[in-house]
Amino acid sequence: MASQPIVTLENVTKAYGTFTALHEINLEIGTGEFVTLLGPSGCGKTTTLRLIGGFETADKGRITLAGSDVTQEPPYRRDINTVFQDYALFPHMTVAENVGYGLTVRANRKPKEERVRRVAEALALVGLSDKAERTPQQLSGGQRQRVAMARALVRRPKVLLLDEPLSALDVKLREAMQVELKHLHQKLGITFLMVTHDQEEALVLSDRVAVMQGGRIAQIGPPAELYDRPASPYVADFIGAANLIACTFTAREGGLAKVRLADGSLMSGIEVGPGQGLEVGDKALIAIRPERMQAGPAPAGSSALAATVVNQLFHGGRFQIELRLDGIEAPIFVDIARSSVAADGSVPQTGSRMDFHVAPPDVLVYRAEDRA
Repeated sequence: MASQPIVTLENVTKAYGTFTALHEINLEIGTGEFVTLLGPSGCGKTTTLRLIGGFETADKGRITLAGSDVTQEPPYRRDINTVFQDYALFPHMTVAENVGYGLTVRANRKPKEERVRRVAEALALVGLSDKAERTPQQLSGGQRQRVAMARALVRRPKVLLLDEPLSALDVKLREAMQVELKHLHQKLGITFLMVTHDQEEALVLSDRVAVMQGGRIAQIGPPAELYDRPASPYVADFIGAANLIACTFTAREGGLAKVRLADGSLMSGIEVGPGQGLEVGDKALIAIRPERMQAGPAPAGSSALAATVVNQLFHGGRFQIELRLDGIEAPIFVDIARSSVAADGSVPQTGSRMDFHVAPPDVLVYRAEDRA
């Protein structure tokens, strides 16, 4: 985080009855950053967003906004606006009335001339100037999402909270709106904090991603850092696809590891994952991205493996080959670009044996118990 923090959570805890949703969370979000809270249902990401927005109150800890303690402040006293998952537009109001509503309530009421000007600016920002007099029912899903964005931005908040804002859209529209959202953030320069369970969305949009697990932050950092150097098998598996293969830690050689797989294969010269205190004989997991595994005999310095082909999955520009290693129940996957398959376009057939290899820098090893 290069900029000064505009939102800070210090040891924030939140429980619902006997269930603790957040365990002493610490988080700093820089001015102008796009940060995403990523994780499965129940991990604490939405609770964190609601605490920052003032819709929930922390049981312990402190929340500050631009240096001011807002832990106990209601939403209307925080310079924060939220785009909700269901957009929450008023069906009986026009687009312009929906966008300007926040400027009519007592706490933020503005003179009529200023309201009209701000609404026009907000609609122009999201490309809906010609839809001002329509009602939400007359708009497409993507247009309703943009109305919700304009309504949140019209008050010019210091921080914009996005609660899975694209989840209701179909795949193509969702991808288009990701581009628009990225451009909007760059144009405005205000702080965005988004919640999503979609790891691709988090990687595409964010300056930093906080992966959450069981009410805690498992790892936070730039998308490329989380993808290339995940702190645990959990993060490796949640950020992108990862083959997690059981093995035994057999030796440490000059800071690098040697492991033995269940089929007897040895892999050496691989990096130990961050913070892993592995000892010889420990049960371990290696993590390999499917696109880092290459079909064919191993060149010098790479680890050679062989497995049985279980299935072939067509993904347009690539084939994903499902394999079964001897002695290992969990399947593994290898991505093969269409441009690199045989001249006749054939791929390895089900039941055949397939050689593949991986370079040591593309493998990380972790303690086995860190997978959960």
